[in-house]
Amino acid sequence: MRFVRQSQRPASDNHLIPLINVIFLMLIFFMVVGQISPREPFRVDPPVSEQQANGETRDRVIVLDADGRMAVGDRILSSEALTEQLAAWKAAAGGADRIRVTLKADAAVTSAKLRETLDLLEAAGIPRIELITRAAGRS
Repeated sequence: MRFVRQSQRPASDNHLIPLINVIFLMLIFFMVVGQISPREPFRVDPPVSEQQANGETRDRVIVLDADGRMAVGDRILSSEALTEQLAAWKAAAGGADRIRVTLKADAAVTSAKLRETLDLLEAAGIPRIELITRAAGRS
């Protein structure tokens, strides 16, 4: 009895498997890294500070750009909407004495607009306000 020997050709895609693995690993890496910090609705360049950062997490951040627009998260807010947002934060924190708000203002914002925003926070009863700055020597 004669058996027919079937010749097997090596698969030509074997050399692509490591490349596909690397591509999937890079995809997973960039998906994870892309979710670390939320994207702001406009570009803000904070002023320079000589003090060291305290490293605390900031979950209540108000962004103020050079044109005086305010945003929380990805929403651009008016002064009235910001007042409502502050009231919601105070209610969620269990009172004004337990809340801390971080203000990330552009270095080019006018002092009048910054003062207006700080007065708005003070009128809302926010006792702790942090201003984000950029460390000296960093761009």
